[in-house]
Amino acid sequence: MALSVALLLPVASSTYFVHLLNLCFLSAIGALGLMLLTGYCGQISLGHAAFLAVGAFTTVILTVHVGAPFILVVPTAALAGALLGFIVGLPSLRFRGVYLAISTLAMHYAIIFLATSYQAKFGQSASAGITIADPSIGPLVLRGDHAWYYFLLVLLTLTTACCLNLVRTRPGRAWMAIRDRDIAAQALGVNLARFKLLAFMTSSTLASISGSLLAYYSNVVTVEKYTLDLAVIYVAMIIVGGMGSILGARRVAIYITLLPFGIDSLFSYLPRAWRFGSTIFGIQVGAVGVCIILFLLFEPKGLAEIWHRIETYFDRWPFRYRPLDTVRR
Repeated sequence: MALSVALLLPVASSTYFVHLLNLCFLSAIGALGLMLLTGYCGQISLGHAAFLAVGAFTTVILTVHVGAPFILVVPTAALAGALLGFIVGLPSLRFRGVYLAISTLAMHYAIIFLATSYQAKFGQSASAGITIADPSIGPLVLRGDHAWYYFLLVLLTLTTACCLNLVRTRPGRAWMAIRDRDIAAQALGVNLARFKLLAFMTSSTLASISGSLLAYYSNVVTVEKYTLDLAVIYVAMIIVGGMGSILGARRVAIYITLLPFGIDSLFSYLPRAWRFGSTIFGIQVGAVGVCIILFLLFEPKGLAEIWHRIETYFDRWPFRYRPLDTVRR
């Protein structure tokens, strides 16, 4: 049923709505990478936007200067992201908590500085983006929102399946052991250095793939997209989705991506909506922060826990459900 709805949805929807869904799919791929790193391995990162930028600017370099085809550019962008993830993951061998977050933040600004310098040299100006052509796979050209929709739908489905199976393998179990108690995990034989670096490399690889595909989809790459605000938005996706939930990250990536557009649509119904331009932007940014605060206060386990409670309720309805740890006095 869900597959049928997903396949037929573009037919019954406007082009703009399909465009929004494509942005949601791209965000979900990046959110899955951060979920593996933070939600499963417990490594805090504020540099996810830099991983996206690496994928995007690697795509620009290979497309504009080398003329490489799409089937080579995306894997190369993934390799570039994995290499950066290895470098950024090295401080995790010595740091943890806020110190690790600061080290990833420093990496973010270093990458953005390099990207800004590249854009200023090869772009039309320091603020103008660099345009790239639509990608092609043999005779098939990925052009238009509907073509991208089906391509990204298949890619997101495969990525989700890979992540779900990955967390059930030895690396996934090692990541969860490191997240829960790294000293005990090391005592049990888990190689902390190996699996921490693997988590960073896997996360940065997925983020770079997302950044590369976004560059192709938008046909323009500009460093102004990859701000610290974007990194915080991805952190919001995994907090609201629920730490340690692959499907939660994917669902909330769609919600967080659509949230600014929904707020903009609400203000469009007001008379002379153009007067609220700066106000709308502030509300869009603040809404993400409010979501983080509310979930941290009232449901730290995120939407995944809420969804689990709803499933449990209907599984046991009409019988009353009482948690096992509740003792009646």
